[in-house]
This record gives sequence, C-alpha cells and structure tokens, in this order.
Amino acid sequence: MKVLLFGRNPATVSRVTAALSAAGLAADGVASEEAVLTRLGLVDALVLGAGVVGSLRERVTAAAVRHGVVWVQGPHILPERDALEYVRTEILPRLVVSGKQG
Repeated sequence: MKVLLFGRNPATVSRVTAALSAAGLAADGVASEEAVLTRLGLVDALVLGAGVVGSLRERVTAAAVRHGVVWVQGPHILPERDALEYVRTEILPRLVVSGKQG
C-alpha cells in the first residue's frame, strides 16, 4: 500500500515516514499543502499529522476524497516516543478501520 504522510513539522514527518516504511508500507512524507495536493492521485491512503487542523485539514481531506484516497489522522507524537511503536499502535489500526491496511 502506498501511504502519504502530511504533517506540519518536517522532523516529525521524516521520523514517522521512516517508521511507516519500516512497518512495510511504501511511504512518503511531505510538510506542505502544495506537496500533498500534487501527490494525492499517486497514493492509496493519506495519514495526517495531529497539527493538520481547521481549514487546512478541510481542504486536504476534501481533495483526498475527490481522488478516492482514504485518510486517517494520527494523534500527537511526543519527541521521545518510539516512532515505529507509534505507527504500529496508532496509525496501522486506523488504516485497518479505514479498510486500507494491506
């Protein structure tokens, strides 16, 4: 499954994207609205970071729906938390519920 992670903090995006890949997903991460909107047609699922809120979230999720891409939003990840454990306990279960874990 191809997953795109969109978050506001580039360091966190890098950390969680690496963990998504380590968990067996084809993952890419971006930290700008323009980048996420240009890649939506190329992925199966979109993972939003906790900082993607308000009108930004509305625009991005509406675009995801138009592209037939399911989306999930992860909770805030503390800097000291292990990213792979976060992906396994917080993100993968949300993808399963969305029907896009594979």
